Amino acid sequence: MVPLLFCLAACGDDDDAVRPVATATVPPSPTATATERPTATATERPTATPKPVDFVADVDDFECILSWDKVREFRITNRLGRLAEALELARNPRPGAQFPVGTIIQLFPGEAMVKRGPDFDPDNNNWEYFELDTSPAGTSIRVRGRDEVVNRFGGQCFGCHADARDFDFICEVGRGCVELPLSRDVFGALQEADPRCPD
Repeated sequence: MVPLLFCLAACGDDDDAVRPVATATVPPSPTATATERPTATATERPTATPKPVDFVADVDDFECILSWDKVREFRITNRLGRLAEALELARNPRPGAQFPVGTIIQLFPGEAMVKRGPDFDPDNNNWEYFELDTSPAGTSIRVRGRDEVVNRFGGQCFGCHADARDFDFICEVGRGCVELPLSRDVFGALQEADPRCPD
């Protein structure tokens, strides 16, 4: 410790006694020691691993197909708030890129594919296929899954879409999928005829 010097003061009418004005001790500057409180580190509190997100579609997730965004011939939405990300990939497809969980894609009102969570079906990039019944009263799910779902032309959905694996299983011209026996104009007409849409 470093002692402070006494300050001497003399007053003219006092006796000439020397009086201490203040005494104090200045503590030394702090230096780092092993006894100081350690700083927080990542190992102090283990962080929980986030649970993978899944999306399990139900009938309320399927509505008038015309209310969804159209990209080329198909309609697309996302039920987990990631529509902008889904639209960006739909408009600018890139080999190897995958749609976000919660994406629903439909070409016809009676068929759909839904992007599930990462543990649903990794060999199929986690798509679930649907056969739907549609009416003015809404939607009912006839069949859902992978190998058991067959399209309106008798083809297994997964079997056809697997040829477009490099584009996240989205069949479009030039991706190796079996061509549907319909003109592009018919796709739009079938969408316009969706019975769930208001007149």
